[in-house]
Amino acid sequence: MARKRSVVVAGGGIGGLAAAAGMAARGLDVTVLERAERIGTGGSGLVLQPNGVRAADALDPRIGARIRAVGHAPRPEEVRVLMDARGRVLAEEPVGAAGVPGAPRILVPRSALHRALLDEALAAGAAVVLAAAVTGYRVRPGHVAVELSDGNVTGCDALVGADGVHSAVRARMLGDGPPRYRGYTSVRGRTTGSALGQRGCVVDGHGIRLLVVPAGEETLYWTAEITAPPRTWPAKGPAGARLALLDALEGWYGPVVDLVRAAAPADIVVTDVHDRDPAPRWVDDRVALLGDAAHPMVPALGQGASLALEDAAVLADALASPAGVSASLAAYARERMDRAAAVVLASRRLDDLCRGAGRAGERRRNAHITPAGRTGADLDDIVGWRPRPRRREPGGTTAPASTVRTKKGATVMGAPHIVLVSGSLRPGSTCDRVAQWCARQCAEQGASARVFTGAEIDFPAYRPGSADAHAAVAGFLCELRAADGVILVSPTYHATVSGLLKNALDYVNDIDGPVPYLQGRAIGTVAVGSAARGAISTLTTLRTIGHALRGWPTPVGVALASAPEQPGDHEPGSDAARLAEMVAQVVWMGRARAANGRSAALGAVA
Repeated sequence: MARKRSVVVAGGGIGGLAAAAGMAARGLDVTVLERAERIGTGGSGLVLQPNGVRAADALDPRIGARIRAVGHAPRPEEVRVLMDARGRVLAEEPVGAAGVPGAPRILVPRSALHRALLDEALAAGAAVVLAAAVTGYRVRPGHVAVELSDGNVTGCDALVGADGVHSAVRARMLGDGPPRYRGYTSVRGRTTGSALGQRGCVVDGHGIRLLVVPAGEETLYWTAEITAPPRTWPAKGPAGARLALLDALEGWYGPVVDLVRAAAPADIVVTDVHDRDPAPRWVDDRVALLGDAAHPMVPALGQGASLALEDAAVLADALASPAGVSASLAAYARERMDRAAAVVLASRRLDDLCRGAGRAGERRRNAHITPAGRTGADLDDIVGWRPRPRRREPGGTTAPASTVRTKKGATVMGAPHIVLVSGSLRPGSTCDRVAQWCARQCAEQGASARVFTGAEIDFPAYRPGSADAHAAVAGFLCELRAADGVILVSPTYHATVSGLLKNALDYVNDIDGPVPYLQGRAIGTVAVGSAARGAISTLTTLRTIGHALRGWPTPVGVALASAPEQPGDHEPGSDAARLAEMVAQVVWMGRARAANGRSAALGAVA
């Protein structure tokens, strides 16, 4: 058997994880080296334009389905209001009409996008190493020697520099100095409940531009772009930046000021904005740049994340081709460089128009917006990008077990994938909180986890055979196919098992024919409610369903009165301790299944 092509990805951001997920799904041996000790825990929200959503679909339909599930797509009739600082409406621009069926414009929490990409990379067989920074590289005959911050050197067939705007890989490749500060800072936050309602807006004043995007459930993400010398606002810290922004907004339209005032300081993120001129090259033999390392840009067109996903999709297909590594990377660069350069420069032109740092600039910008109805950028060529048809290779390969390790107490383990189903329609219900608590426990034990709720994919409306028509259904089925364990969480107020959960389990009819089939998966069951008799009845029914679905071995279960607190040390015999023990059993059985190549293992069958 031919040796798998090995790829090291420097950086565990959006572009790096997306590339890792795509390459691992195509059979490459991928390792992600991330300098941080945790991945994707900060940030507010970002908008994926239709081209970015198409790129996610091209990487793997599971990724596209996950993004649609956790994101917010505007309604077809939705508009964004353009106004001045005093609240005077200058124009309304349509946003719901952007894109075509199957590729909407989606607002997604940055942390949720990171989580989805990390889960998919691990499920596809990629390895992730935390607290490990790439500091440089040396191209050798037939391989790349990757230099790490701890002094070690690791070898691979190809190195992908996805390490951000201050990329060490780019510095080694191009030596073109630091990125260019664009003269303003971005202060981002989120607010729940606002007089502005669930409608996006752009509010322009002199020296400040505030962009507001609805995220669903009364939540608004907002970004203030503030003209200032470099490092001025980041030095204030999140709490200080929020207070300083409130001072700067004095006299602005009241609901806009209240939007910032109501935001929690813990949600504030402050970053200076940089870009670069288009690079003369992205490739050095077996080394390639991707995302912000290749083409950092200002956020005027909202294309940073979308172009990183495009890069990842093209690169994954290129390196999975039978061509040599150098030729594959050269083909990737040829396909990507001109497009990325055009978007970088278009973003910069629009950014120069929108800044309005002085009174005269503010008047020029407003005069342009009013007759145009929008900022004048022609987005059709940008958001209309489509991936080339993916070449299908004959046969197939089995992905290796996932690897999760940190530099502190590094361990290598098979990483099972656990799917959790909450059988409650009410968002934020106790069942939902229990499922999320269990998911965190899974992560603590090195497993990837995905939570599905009744509100998220409308379990009661499901009927077998819906996968072709509904992306959420297809995404759920993909998760079940990849699952090594399933945890079912049901409320007890239905006396027996929740009808919602029963319909959710009907999804498995679509996996491999008319017989419900989760054979070989570990199944855990949780009944949530204060009535002891109802809890026992629900738990018994859940276990019966687990038997019918051919779970292995006999399903384990716990009855709870309420959701536990955050994961941690728990008093022996408590609900939290019993629930943690049940999760540990499911993860252990799931790990055994993953280590055995995810083959179906026969066990107790009703």
